[in-house]
Amino acid sequence: MPVLLLIVCINFVGVGALIPILPYTILESMGQPASVMTLLLASFALSMFVANPILGRLSDHIGRRRVLFFSLALTGVAHFWFAMSHELWQLFLARILAGIGSGNTGVIQAMITDRTSFEKRAQYMGLLGAAIGVGFVAGPALGGLLSHFGNGPLYQVPFLMASGFAFVALFMTSWLKGVDRERLTPEQRGAAGTAVSRLRVLMASPLALYALASLALNLSFAQVEASFVLVLRDYLGFGAIETGWLFTYIGVCIIVVQTVLIKSVVSRFGEVGTTLLGTCLLVFGQIATVLIVTGLFVGNAYPLLQTLLAATAICFGFALSTPAITAAVSKIAGETVRGGSLGTIQGFGSLGQVVGLSVAGPLYDLGGSQFPFGFGAVVTLLLVCLVPYLRRPA
Repeated sequence: MPVLLLIVCINFVGVGALIPILPYTILESMGQPASVMTLLLASFALSMFVANPILGRLSDHIGRRRVLFFSLALTGVAHFWFAMSHELWQLFLARILAGIGSGNTGVIQAMITDRTSFEKRAQYMGLLGAAIGVGFVAGPALGGLLSHFGNGPLYQVPFLMASGFAFVALFMTSWLKGVDRERLTPEQRGAAGTAVSRLRVLMASPLALYALASLALNLSFAQVEASFVLVLRDYLGFGAIETGWLFTYIGVCIIVVQTVLIKSVVSRFGEVGTTLLGTCLLVFGQIATVLIVTGLFVGNAYPLLQTLLAATAICFGFALSTPAITAAVSKIAGETVRGGSLGTIQGFGSLGQVVGLSVAGPLYDLGGSQFPFGFGAVVTLLLVCLVPYLRRPA
């Protein structure tokens, strides 16, 4: 387990380095509007949506480690191609490949659930989120500091670094000896059914509402993912370096939530109650952001402090909700289809990202940051109404 979490952490250092950089690559280096930037983000999410259930199910058949190895290799190649590209179509293709490679989330979640007891699922999903959070602490800071180095397109070096970290994580998969013992037996494979039948069964089961919740959560959060950098640029005048440091702070918040708070919160409120608490915090942060950028929060005093308050509520809310949903799904899903179920739920989350990112850019071009954040708040409010109907794990 520690090796797997270290692999996740190293890979997400590279991924985190791109968060404050990618928008500036498109907006400044390529001179494209915000709608093109969000479409590039959406192409990555669409690829994840397609790849997550496929890779998750494939890991049920041929073993988790093999699928993880392949996905990390593809991610490393894709980041390197992006760093070397000068044409917009090449950037899109590189991000699509990176999205396919990053569709291993369900595989990693299945690896964790295969090795943890029923009672500790939420705790270890929190540790997974914390490993990702560590990547988001170091990654954005490194990305911002290295943003202007390189002879190719602007912000080339962070993408080269992301490629290097993906290959380091790939090498470390060789330390995961014995992982492929989770492969299904021929009898279990037959019991799992076809992809169409599995999806039909999933949508007729209590997991259907979890799939909808995952879609809505990521649809809402995609507005933050696409527009927060633009808020920092427009409202605070931040560049890539300052944005990187603020995302480092967000990464610290994620670590605090998913290493210190998640276990006690889930123990007290359960997975569904934790999801409800998280979505309430998320909607508060989104509404606060709308009021901040329109000058209606507490005026224009202490703009950085106001932004930090809203950002803290948003990242606390998302960091609580995501592992709680995953832990609940892992408990409800059957053992023979756990990888496929987690991958499918993650796929619905990616679909929410696709839709959210696709509309975030046009909404921003239409009326500024308050439009995508306002849209996200409406979606989150609907999710708050859905959460009480989620099935509670036995």
